[in-house]
Formats: sequence, structure tokens, C-alpha cells
Amino acid sequence: MRALAVLLCALVVLAGCGVDPQDRPQVLTIPVPEVSETGGQPPANGPTLTVYFVRGTVLAPVERATDVVDAPSALGQLNLGPTRAEVIGGLRTALAPQTLRVDEGVPGGITSVSVTREFTGITGGNQLLAVAQVVWTLTDLPGTTQVRFLVDGVPVEVPTDGGLTEQPVSRTHFRSVAPVSGPDDDRPPSGPPATETE
Repeated sequence: MRALAVLLCALVVLAGCGVDPQDRPQVLTIPVPEVSETGGQPPANGPTLTVYFVRGTVLAPVERATDVVDAPSALGQLNLGPTRAEVIGGLRTALAPQTLRVDEGVPGGITSVSVTREFTGITGGNQLLAVAQVVWTLTDLPGTTQVRFLVDGVPVEVPTDGGLTEQPVSRTHFRSVAPVSGPDDDRPPSGPPATETE
């Protein structure tokens, strides 16, 4: 009796759906959406620059097409983050959605970068990776060997392999997250992490 009641309920529900029964399964084709490339592949001819994103727990270089190879362009590309295709391929950014801008170039190869308070609020291992992304991207440009981070014009402490510092930092401060391989990655021989310089 109970089975008959369940069967009747099932028939009522199916009849109420308005779905006609089929003799055999029907194949559905779902189109694959096209992936848009905002950063895109570099053009065959024209200037490119290298920006650094994150793959796993280390930096990964990516080429970007640009009109001008300079610090503002590099930070603009870094702010855009990886393309959708790159994300699908395993790249990500440790940077929070924010605006990074070049504050000034200082003689001696130091570039100062203004960051927002959100930048200083990045937590955990992403904090070191975010700083390293900016440093490796900018020091890939001619004339920049170190980067100083500023919030409202005041130097801010950033994490390095050797601890916190508000001094200008270079690639040697981020050996632990250096790309696995890459052209001119400037990795020094293995040894203790760089320490804060006065």
C-alpha cells in the first residue's frame, strides 16, 4: 500500500513537470566560452616588459605587450593581474585589488612606489609574495635595482627573507620565492638571506 502511494506521488510529480518522456538519451552540446586576453600575448614586433605573478609559492615571469617600457606601465600591468587563461594555467597574484603607482625615481637605481593601506594589510605568505612581485617586476627594468615602499609618502616596513625593513629592497631580499627559472633572474649564489642595510 505504501509502495503504491509512493509510485502515485512520483507519477503526479513527473506529470506536473511538463517533461515528455524520451525513448533514449539526448546528447547536449555545451559551447566552450572564448577566453579573453586582456594582457594577451606580446605582439610579434613592439615593446614588451616582464611582470611577475605567482605559481604555487614562487614567482613566475610573464611577458606583456606595452606601448612604453617604464615603471608606470609595469605597475599598470601588475595591477591588471593574470589573464583568465593564465589563471586557468595556474597563475595568480598575491596583490590585493589596489592601485600601485611610482612615486619617484631616486638616483642610485632606487624606485619609490606608493601603496595603499590595503597593501600593508595583506596577510600570511601572500605579504612576502606581493612585495616580491613588485620588486621583481620593477627591477627587471633598466635603471632600477631597488624598490622603496611608501604609504602617504612615508616609508613602510615590508617583509623580506631576513625580516621586516623599511629600507629599499632588491631581488636578493626575496630568494625564497625567486622564479624556478627565467632569463636574467639575477639570483645570487645560495647563502643566508640578505639583511637590512642602513
